[in-house]
Amino acid sequence: MKNTAILLVSCPDRKGIVAGIADFVFQHNGNILHADEHADEESNLFLTRVEFDPADFDVDISQFPQHFAPIAAKFEMQWRLARSGYRPKMVILVSKHDHCLVDLLYRHHSGELRCEIPLIISNHPDNRPIAEFYRIPYEVAAFSKDNKADGLHGAGAVYADPLQRVR
Repeated sequence: MKNTAILLVSCPDRKGIVAGIADFVFQHNGNILHADEHADEESNLFLTRVEFDPADFDVDISQFPQHFAPIAAKFEMQWRLARSGYRPKMVILVSKHDHCLVDLLYRHHSGELRCEIPLIISNHPDNRPIAEFYRIPYEVAAFSKDNKADGLHGAGAVYADPLQRVR
């Protein structure tokens, strides 16, 4: 799989946004691989996702913000650039019911949810077999309605320590 760059943009809708982005990528020797866009007339909001190959890009990706700033300012863009190979870490907090956990873990396993899941935290032990099936550590942070704030604080402590080991 190519390690592509993904530009996500949100701005007021007006003429020239797509052309401005495409021209910027072209002028810097990039190749657009995929682009999606959506304009909402009611809120005057324009959204786009542009994926491009940065292999021959003549600007180092770390310098992208400085070079893209004039276009972003011209169109009043809120934007971010991500790399397709980047996989953020995500800890799952789950209650006793398993349907959402099963869905998330299936999507992760199939590659649809591109992230690392170093830990699952729950206030019930019931879903441990599901976590074990996917070989993801499972910790129980015991709390009830009466001590929920303390339990959530404890979950934060459980969360912090294993992530330190994962890094």
